[in-house]
Amino acid sequence: MSTATITGNERLRGAMVAANITIEGLADHLGIDPKSVERWLSTDRTPHARNAEAAAKLLGADAYHLWPKLGERHRSTPTAQDEVVACYPMRSTVPDGLWRSTLAGATTVIDLAVANLLFLADAVWDLPTLLADKSAAGVRVRIVTPETPAGPVTGLGDVFPSLLTIAGLRLSTHAGLRADVIRADDDLLVSTPIDGLTPALAPVLHLRRLGLAPMVGGYLATLDHLYATATPSRPAASHLRAVAA
Repeated sequence: MSTATITGNERLRGAMVAANITIEGLADHLGIDPKSVERWLSTDRTPHARNAEAAAKLLGADAYHLWPKLGERHRSTPTAQDEVVACYPMRSTVPDGLWRSTLAGATTVIDLAVANLLFLADAVWDLPTLLADKSAAGVRVRIVTPETPAGPVTGLGDVFPSLLTIAGLRLSTHAGLRADVIRADDDLLVSTPIDGLTPALAPVLHLRRLGLAPMVGGYLATLDHLYATATPSRPAASHLRAVAA
């Protein structure tokens, strides 16, 4: 009889203790019943890959270390459906705070390909401070915005002037930018524009990369292409001093 059968999942229990996360706290983060978390702890039951990856990220652990049978239960190559955390019919139905909490959880990468700067200003009211703190902590931050007739800096500078003063941010513009793609590590919030609809009415996908990421991988490739073909928009030093003043 295995140790997991006798004592339950001690790896998960230890990770929760180390992260100071309760059963209720983990269940609330995942949007599931606390009884499910209790079963993970008391038996060798393996959760769905999406819940396992989300729990591991919150706990700062590896999902396959917490649940060694994860690879046996689930396909080695996740389908696109596995990567969809949630789908919202329009921007107003996205839960309050999700935009900010997604960015706040980033530890390595933040990418913002943002066609609608005014929307982002409303959704993440303290964005300059949040990005400055992340950049200072070593998170790679890249931002690409649409080109404007008045010049490459005007759009970003008008909405978020203090972003122009943050050292380390990679700022650029791109003429072909239409959708909003917000990436924080393995989580993406993506708007999906529909011809004839205003951006506010476009559906929004919350995606999370799993394994080889058949769906998220396409968006990550798109982000890399955008930044590779964008026009750098970091203003001159004199402009930085003027904005900072």
